[in-house]
Amino acid sequence: MRRRALRTGLAVAVLAGSALAPTAAFAAGSHSARTASSADPSTARCTVVKEDSVGAGTGIRMTMSPQGPSVTFFDEGDRSPITRLGTLDRSRPALPQSAGIEEEILSPYGSAPQLLTKTQGGAAQYDLVAFPRMPKGCSVDKALVIEQCTVVKRQDIGAGTEARMTTSPNGPSVEFYDWADSSRITRLGTLDRAHPKLPDSAGIYEEIEGPESWTPRLKSKTEGGSIGYVFFDFAKMPKGCPLH
Repeated sequence: MRRRALRTGLAVAVLAGSALAPTAAFAAGSHSARTASSADPSTARCTVVKEDSVGAGTGIRMTMSPQGPSVTFFDEGDRSPITRLGTLDRSRPALPQSAGIEEEILSPYGSAPQLLTKTQGGAAQYDLVAFPRMPKGCSVDKALVIEQCTVVKRQDIGAGTEARMTTSPNGPSVEFYDWADSSRITRLGTLDRAHPKLPDSAGIYEEIEGPESWTPRLKSKTEGGSIGYVFFDFAKMPKGCPLH
């Protein structure tokens, strides 16, 4: 993939969600910065904004903060927001095909996300635009990443037992519940990377296969005899989530 040079605007520290000055504050080529006052100084200090151009008369306003990256679009002619394109962020990292241009945040949960952009059709090249870096001492909110990337799947595994299968950046885990009253079956404990398999004394067979992989599954058998094993896939994390 070949990157072409893009016009880069000013990166400034601003309070997350606050309005941005639409004129000379974003003059191309300027490298000055200012810090906004806020009831939460850490949020203000760690939130930076940069403007750039992706072509076809389209400008982008890229924000980076401990809560992750976001992008809004504006008309370079009159600087009015292009509302039909909405906002890109962790929950919506890419524009739909109907948008007419291709824009996607790569690594939206990482510390150095980039915007993949293409505003021309045909064989035109994709471009990569880096988000502004947060000031020294700032970092992505790791607890928020875990929260946003954790998904739970409830699976009936038979014998009146429900497996609650959790996928997160820390890997897969399983807890067991009574299907009838949703009470936790504490005697079975929790399966995870450290303890991927129930002991023989559990009375049922449950094992996480591939606990270190992106595609773990639960190997299950709750009935005796010649009945074979059943395999259940874990739910996938949202696109862009990391696996530690």
